[in-house]
Amino acid sequence: MKKRIVFFLILILLTIFLTGCWDMMEINQRLFISSIGADLYDHEGMNKLLVTYVYPNIHAIGKNATEEKKKYVISTPSSSIFQAGKEFSGNVEYPCCYKHVKVFIFGEDVIKDENITREIIDELNRDTMINKKVFILVADDKAKDILESKAPQVQITDGTIYNILRDNRSASRFTPQTLTNMISDLDCNGVTLIPRIIKKGKELSISGAAIVKNYKLVGWIGEKENRAISLVNGAVGREIMDIVYNDSILSYTITKIDANKKVDIDENITANIFIRLEGYIQGYKMDIETNLFKNEILLDMEKALAKEIEKEIRETLFFIQKKHNADVIGIGSHIRKFHPKTWKKVEDNWENIFSEVKFNVTVDPIIRRTGLTK
Repeated sequence: MKKRIVFFLILILLTIFLTGCWDMMEINQRLFISSIGADLYDHEGMNKLLVTYVYPNIHAIGKNATEEKKKYVISTPSSSIFQAGKEFSGNVEYPCCYKHVKVFIFGEDVIKDENITREIIDELNRDTMINKKVFILVADDKAKDILESKAPQVQITDGTIYNILRDNRSASRFTPQTLTNMISDLDCNGVTLIPRIIKKGKELSISGAAIVKNYKLVGWIGEKENRAISLVNGAVGREIMDIVYNDSILSYTITKIDANKKVDIDENITANIFIRLEGYIQGYKMDIETNLFKNEILLDMEKALAKEIEKEIRETLFFIQKKHNADVIGIGSHIRKFHPKTWKKVEDNWENIFSEVKFNVTVDPIIRRTGLTK
């Protein structure tokens, strides 16, 4: 009898404490925002931003999809990024969920304004729902136009953008940037590179980068300059370099890179950059005079590659130093780490000092394989 009483008491307690999730919301009753864009709406007014949200249509996902439209794009004037979610509450059926935001795009007009850029970054960084590994891009015009585009592939536009950034399919074209790394670069170095996204007709392209200095857009670099900076920073995976060699195209595929910097400090600051490359011949037109199995031919090709790559890097260093005065290759960080006493002296005036830094560039490409054809 006592056992039965105890058993029933346990059942009663279980009914009290195991009541389930009273505030649970079904997955189809949330709007899972996947991408956000910010453009300038009214610089002088309260609603400075035109905020664009993208979220997938869950009824168009899976084998038993009942609708064809893959995504929804909604925009509204707002005072801040997340205030826009409140503005949307009167137009959409369910609340917004930000846990799955993968891409954030700055419109060009927004990131030209330092104060607005700082406000947006601070808001993204403080919000506990936003993944700090969200990818950041800068549109060469309007973020809204980018997010409203229809990808020619089966995937929806923002899914395509995320996959390209995640897989980093072309190190020469762009360097992916996350929210965390962007904040770290801007706080420590005062400058960073953010991939540029361009709309050409119906096609979207991620190419080059925006130079953001002190939380403000100061200029752009193209694919060639981005590749040179990646080489200096040792951030290149598999990459193909094409040069003209004896009136033909020599294609050299880089498989390994080792990049180092050494800074000499006396009356002036000299940055010595050493880059060692390993790779193989991807393609070259062979003839009687050019036999890739002759050691002297390979050595001559390596010299030609070194000359062209060094030229590309020097031209890029001149561009970022003299035109934008932007230390995107981390010379200041190197001095801070290895010459802390010197850094304390130059830190406050580094922007002016960097413009006078001298560069020595040495590239040592090695050809490991020449292919199977003889």
